[in-house]
Amino acid sequence: MRVMNLMYANKKKVRGAKRKANQMVRNINELINQFPEVDLEDGYWHMHLPVAQTLIDSTKTPMYIRKLCVQTIINGVKRLIDIRPQTNIPSRVVASVELPHLWYSQIIVFFGDRYFNSFFERDDDYQKWTPLPKGRSLVREWKLNLPVGLDCRGYHEEITAEDFKTVSELWFIGELK
Repeated sequence: MRVMNLMYANKKKVRGAKRKANQMVRNINELINQFPEVDLEDGYWHMHLPVAQTLIDSTKTPMYIRKLCVQTIINGVKRLIDIRPQTNIPSRVVASVELPHLWYSQIIVFFGDRYFNSFFERDDDYQKWTPLPKGRSLVREWKLNLPVGLDCRGYHEEITAEDFKTVSELWFIGELK
């Protein structure tokens, strides 16, 4: 069995990065062309980035492409808010941006408040989220465009298992209040 060395793969030059980034934007826009159906059983709907991890997480990917990715997600959140149908069930639309591994980012639609209210409470032996200082903002640091009515909130995430530990930043942008 062949095992790919991801550390090496992430250092390789990304060929066709601009073309692949433009395709990613088209794919995201196509996937959010209509508001998802209400899912009260799970309490949410989510969409991961329709892009190869080798493109978006490579150390060779230019910053403008990473910014384009995040801005497209933010624009997608705004688009879903704008086309949201009137229902008896409240919903919130939020982008989840993970750094340094942008590939794990997603758009989430929360149906009802029950799951949304418990979503940000992560404090156990396996996963811990600590709020980042209020003075920090991914939107400001990356010079992104934040549509009126959307908020930005960041967390320091630590995931610990028996044989590994990982640390990242999670940024949530959307209807957070």
